[in-house]
Amino acid sequence: MLISSSLFSQTFEEHTIQFPMLHEYDGSYRLNEMGEQGLLVLRNRYGGEKKNIISDIEVTYVQTDFQKKWTKQIKLDHYGDVISDGYDDDYAYFLMKSSELNYQVLRIRLADGAQKVFYYKNVEKMKVDYFSVEDNIAFLGGSANNLPIITHWDLEVGTRRVLSSVHQIKGGIVCMEYDRDVDMLTVVIKAQMSSIHRGLYVIDYSIDGNIHKQYFEEIQREYNYQTFRPYHNSRGELVMIGTYGLGNESESTQGVYSMILSNRGYRLNPKFYDFSFFNNFYSHLDPKTKEKSQEKFQKRREKDKVVPLRLEVMPNRLQFMNGQVVFVINEVSFIYPFNETAKYAGDGFYSKAEVPTFSGFVQDYDNMIVRKGEYIPSMLVNEKMKENYPFPIECNFKRALACGFDFETGEMRWDNTYLTRNLKTELPVELVGAYADNRKVAFLHVSRDSYFYKVSERLEYKHDCQVISYKDYSPAYEIEKYTNGGLTHWYGNHFIHTGTKKIQNRLSKNESDQYFFLTCLSYSNRSLTD
Repeated sequence: MLISSSLFSQTFEEHTIQFPMLHEYDGSYRLNEMGEQGLLVLRNRYGGEKKNIISDIEVTYVQTDFQKKWTKQIKLDHYGDVISDGYDDDYAYFLMKSSELNYQVLRIRLADGAQKVFYYKNVEKMKVDYFSVEDNIAFLGGSANNLPIITHWDLEVGTRRVLSSVHQIKGGIVCMEYDRDVDMLTVVIKAQMSSIHRGLYVIDYSIDGNIHKQYFEEIQREYNYQTFRPYHNSRGELVMIGTYGLGNESESTQGVYSMILSNRGYRLNPKFYDFSFFNNFYSHLDPKTKEKSQEKFQKRREKDKVVPLRLEVMPNRLQFMNGQVVFVINEVSFIYPFNETAKYAGDGFYSKAEVPTFSGFVQDYDNMIVRKGEYIPSMLVNEKMKENYPFPIECNFKRALACGFDFETGEMRWDNTYLTRNLKTELPVELVGAYADNRKVAFLHVSRDSYFYKVSERLEYKHDCQVISYKDYSPAYEIEKYTNGGLTHWYGNHFIHTGTKKIQNRLSKNESDQYFFLTCLSYSNRSLTD
């Protein structure tokens, strides 16, 4: 069912598609966001049954006008857990784990839904955390024998090989992303050559798996790189944006960095932006508290002292819009189950290549985080988990910090802040989006039946937050159970919000309905600029 709302305050409009669920654990939906190619929704009706059975898969292709182009039913042998996805101009790809060390790729043609399965018998005994694909060339990244590994797999030909300069390094992969605009795979590895010799490898591979450029930097005493968001500018230079902390091993975050790696592998003009220097870092505070905080930090700056902030953050993926790069960083707090039954990530970040990502940990059946058939948000963060920490049982959002960067130079142009009103989730997912033009910035998050958003000048903090209620069901019903699957930037001025709802009749408790929903939120560029 497609539900379209009217234009709210000329700020955004909402369109929702519902997919029915037969029961609570019939929510095995997987969303493949494909930018201007549209969206693909994969549904497995039999996710809770045993392995090595024939499963009925339902696939729906939603175009950028948010209309369904086709729905196909696929019978798939040896269905496995979907652990990642990708797309190119002609196909959508789903990577599945069919057994402990065996994987397969389901390829679906966008034109008509025709499908084919490619099997990956894992002779390398590889555990996969990352997956990228382009033009039938798949890259699988993860660990094997406690060492990082990336394989190049030609799906049509069937050949594969281990990429050089990776598997010999003692460490772990912390980023692997493919840039479709330049056909480059960027890999970041935190490495430990000895007890005192640690560093960071950044490697660019061409689509044929050959090294295009590589860079190594020893770990610094003053700061450390924590997260990595790569892309390439128009000159083919690798631009890296992410968060950093003070000291060489601190997991607390101090600010945002940007750097450029030239085509020869040299680092150009690294820049570090301390959060305390942001124009709007204190803007959310009341005037008296804000003044005291600024005075305190200013005195220490005059003495050339760095004030440790010790923030716990969860950064979103980069957003590209209107010739700029928007980076949203969420200040959060995690609650961990510190008891004898908690499942821990690992011990020793640099020496344990198998320390999982959040998404990989959720998909791992042995950890019993989720049951088969239960809905798993597609907007899960893909960072490595903290060492010696179990999987969090709750994530509390405090505020979001948005930064705007020049696409070519990587220099930060503006920042702004958004209070998220104690937004909480059970899983670490992207929940706050931001859209910006040359003058204004709009923040947005969605919860249950309401949109929370704020529009302000890019450099000017605004306290006002608008709340718009909407209903994608009859007024005679109310929400009994709600799962927030997250909100992420889709393309242009469009955002995607997903989740599941169970609604119940207010008068008759025997009447209820359950569904997975897919909502598109489109901002009005005119309302931002005017």
